[in-house]
Amino acid sequence: METLFLPRRGTIVGDARLAGQEEGREEGRVAGKAEQLLRLMERRGFSLTEETRQHVTTCTDMPLLDLWFDRAIDATTLDEVFATPSSTDRLPAPAQSPEHTAISSQEPRNPRSSAH
Repeated sequence: METLFLPRRGTIVGDARLAGQEEGREEGRVAGKAEQLLRLMERRGFSLTEETRQHVTTCTDMPLLDLWFDRAIDATTLDEVFATPSSTDRLPAPAQSPEHTAISSQEPRNPRSSAH
């Protein structure tokens, strides 16, 4: 019978394993956002060069990818999508992992449907 070694939190090996898992999840989220951005730009009819694809897929800054994605929704040119962020741009806040997100048990309220 084989014994499976599962390092626990609070140990050097366990903490390193957990940190590696979180790093892998974050890399996956970034790669997924890059793929979503490329798909959105293709669906919007933008002509994507290999250089543009490389620019998107090598970006590891999730808030920047979010900004580009938001811009790509309404942009008419790739220059608008990839313009240098300015002080007036609202960079999206980094997404929190599910274990850090509180889930509300109440249903969302619609402020327009209040009965007064």
